[in-house]
Amino acid sequence: MSGELETGALASAGALSGGKPGGAPEDQSCRNCGAEVNRRYCGNCGQLAQNFHRPIWGLVSEVMGDFLSLDGRVMRTLPALMFKPGRVTRSYLDGKRQRFVPPFRLYLLTSFLYFLLLFAYGDSEGWFEIRYATPGQPGFSQVEGEAGRGLRFQVTGDLDELSDEIGASPEEEVSDGDGEVVEPEEPWLLEDGRVNRHKIDNTTCDLEDEEMCGFVHYALNRIADAYENQGMLYASIQAWAPRVALALTPILILLLILLYPFSKRHYVYDHVISALHVQSWLYILHGIGLLFFWLGQMWFVLVLLIAPVIYFYRMFRVVYHSGRILSVVRTIIVLNALTAVFFVLFTALAILSVAETSPVLGGLSQN
Repeated sequence: MSGELETGALASAGALSGGKPGGAPEDQSCRNCGAEVNRRYCGNCGQLAQNFHRPIWGLVSEVMGDFLSLDGRVMRTLPALMFKPGRVTRSYLDGKRQRFVPPFRLYLLTSFLYFLLLFAYGDSEGWFEIRYATPGQPGFSQVEGEAGRGLRFQVTGDLDELSDEIGASPEEEVSDGDGEVVEPEEPWLLEDGRVNRHKIDNTTCDLEDEEMCGFVHYALNRIADAYENQGMLYASIQAWAPRVALALTPILILLLILLYPFSKRHYVYDHVISALHVQSWLYILHGIGLLFFWLGQMWFVLVLLIAPVIYFYRMFRVVYHSGRILSVVRTIIVLNALTAVFFVLFTALAILSVAETSPVLGGLSQN
C-alpha cells in the first residue's frame, strides 16, 4: 500500500499544475474523435489535445513549470492551512480554488510524507528492531536490538530477584501454606526466546462456550506467531497503517454530517472538503511533531494535544459559521469521537497485522 500511496502522491504532484497549453497535434485535429481542436482540450470529446512525442528539452521545461507551479500553490496553501484554521476550506468552498492545492491531492501528498516520516523515525528509534526470536530457522535474521536486549536483561534480572525472594527455582518443588507440594508453573518464554506453546495449549479457559475457548487458544497462538516473527509483523504494520488511516476520512465526514443534520446551508460536498483539509492538517502537524521528537523536544506533545482543540473550534466558526457555544460543544463531541475512532483503528491495525503475519510464518514458529 505504501507503494500505491507513493505512486498516487507523485502522480498528484505532477498534476497540480495544468501544464503548458502547447503540444497540440500538428494537424490540429483530435486523435480520438477527429474533430478540429484549437484549444488544450477537444471541445467534442474532452480528450487532452497534446502531443507527448517531443524533444527531451520540452519535457524538462514542462516538468520545471509544473514544479514551480506546485511550489507556489503549496506555499500559499500550507501556511494558511496550518495557522488560519478554516480559511483555506472556506475560500475553496467560496470558489477561490486556483490559488490552493486541490484538497484530495493535498491529502495524498501529506499522507505519503507523514507515513514516510513516521516509519523513518520508527527505524531511527529502534521500533522495528526489537527482536527476531527465531534462532536456528533458515532465512531469518538473528538480530537483537538494543531495546530488546535491555528488556531481556531487565526481565531476567527481575526473575532472578524474584527467585531469591521465593527461595526456589522454577524447577524446584514449592509448598503452600498447608505443606502440600505445588507444581512449579511453566514459563511463558522458553530458553531460546520462543513462546511456550505447551503452556498456551494447557491454559485453562473459564468460559462455558467451548468454541469461544477454542478461539481464545487460537488467538493466543497467532499472537505467539507474531511475537516470534517480529520482522514480518512490523512489515505488515507498515503495509496496513496507510490503509487503515484511509478509514478516518469517511468517518470524519459522517461525524460532520451528524453534527449538521438539518442544515440547508451545508452540503455533503462541504463536509468532504472539510474532512480532507482536517486530515491533511493532522498529517502535517504530526509530521512536524516527529521532527521535534527526533530533535529531543518532547514538549511538542503539548502542542499535539492543544492544537486540535483550537483548529476544530476555529473550523466550526469560520467554515460553518457556528456560534461560540455550539462550536465548543461540537469540538468536544468531535474530539471525543475521534479519540474512540483512533482506538478502534489502532486495534484493527494490530489485529490485521497479526493476522497477516501468522498464516505465512506460523508453521516455522511452532515448537
